[in-house]
Order: sequence, then C-alpha cells, then structure tokens
Amino acid sequence: MMIVSSVFVSFGQMFWKMFHTEGLWALIIGLVLYAGGALIMIVAYKYGKLSVLQPMLCLAYVFAIFIAVFILQEAMTPFRLAGIIVIVFGVILIGGGDAEDTKGTEEDQP
Repeated sequence: MMIVSSVFVSFGQMFWKMFHTEGLWALIIGLVLYAGGALIMIVAYKYGKLSVLQPMLCLAYVFAIFIAVFILQEAMTPFRLAGIIVIVFGVILIGGGDAEDTKGTEEDQP
C-alpha cells in the first residue's frame, strides 16, 4: 500500500509542477492524487509497523526521478542513478526486517 501511496504522491507532485504551464486543472488533479496517496498511507499505517512503512515513502523519490526522466524529459545523471540504487537497497533492507519475534506468544504456551 505504501508503494501505491508513493506513486500517487509522485504523480500529484508532477501535476503541481505542471500547474505553471497547464493551468488550474493540473493543480486540482495534483491535489486529488496527493490526497489519495495520503489516505492510502493512513490505511497502511493501520496494518503495518511505522518503522517499516515510513521508510517506504522514500520510494516516492525514486518514482519522481522516473517521472522526471520519462515524462518531463529531464536528464538521468549518474548521481540520480546512484541515489535510486541506495534508496531501493535501503527500503529492501528495512522492509525485509519486519520479522516478528514469536517467542512468548500465546501459541507457544502449553
């Protein structure tokens, strides 16, 4: 759910950037997408751990770079590529660390 939220937020921000050239409709679409991303994020927090979910929002930076390169025709630099790799690696490490300690749960009691 946090990945979907990140996508909504990234596209919302793209439409905010387009507001200066495209007009009010771009601003409204951007606001709707950003609000949708926020609502999805709130629902995700209900089912997951904050320490795992919050870092996943950094994927919005990755999506923003891809939007900038493929939609807005901005240049991909080696530093941006390195940043993408670091962010994705960090999200994988943190997201993979969500194993619960099952010692002492009700299931383990005789």
